[in-house]
Amino acid sequence: MNWMNLNGSWGISTRFLPEGGIWDFHMRDEVLFTHAINELAKRLKVLSSQIVCGRQPHGVEILKVTKTESDFYLRDGYDGYLTDQAGIVLGTFHADCVPLYFYDPRNHAIGLAHGGWRGTVAGIAGKMVDRMKKEYGSIAEELLVEIGPCISQGGYEVDLPVIEACKQVTGMTGLAMKSDGHANLDLAAIHLEILLMKGVVRGNIRVDLRKTDQNPTLFYSHRKEGKKAGRMMAWITLDDKFAKK
Repeated sequence: MNWMNLNGSWGISTRFLPEGGIWDFHMRDEVLFTHAINELAKRLKVLSSQIVCGRQPHGVEILKVTKTESDFYLRDGYDGYLTDQAGIVLGTFHADCVPLYFYDPRNHAIGLAHGGWRGTVAGIAGKMVDRMKKEYGSIAEELLVEIGPCISQGGYEVDLPVIEACKQVTGMTGLAMKSDGHANLDLAAIHLEILLMKGVVRGNIRVDLRKTDQNPTLFYSHRKEGKKAGRMMAWITLDDKFAKK
């Protein structure tokens, strides 16, 4: 389902640049972060100021973006962004959490969300569907959604509070219980179930099977590497042919 091939660009950065060198969007190192932003801008042939991203609180707040600024700056407090404007690159940061890409082919609107377990059980996937309906008149059955690379179920063990939170949303979907009362959690499966509950058609949802914790030469993984883990950036942008006149 290469649904953005003719209508824009979408993807996620890798641990290393194709020609070599670290590609790390973690904000703890300003030099590396600035380099990473500039590298993405160069590859997308945009200005760094056209990239919209920020510190994510692991919540469900979604920002509608209508324009960019003259200089790059971080828009903090959001875990999702949406726009119908060309020339804007929506970006979210990941190191196991789920990137969720949305495209409305009728209204040429896009969305991007970051789903850790808190945002997942709080329903950020469904909230993005609702927000696109509200802002652009999107129809759930027409939306195209990509659930991007994230941590594997086997690599993500959770305790009772997380288990109970998940059960409240999608029952036992994505939960593999263990004898000690813990469970292995499949974040992608829960997002998929929420999207289906919201009316998104299964055939319009693609699940990336690559797992961050199982591909150490490709992705960062917080669960595998701890605090030293870097961050990837997921992005999505519309083609210039959809620029508003």
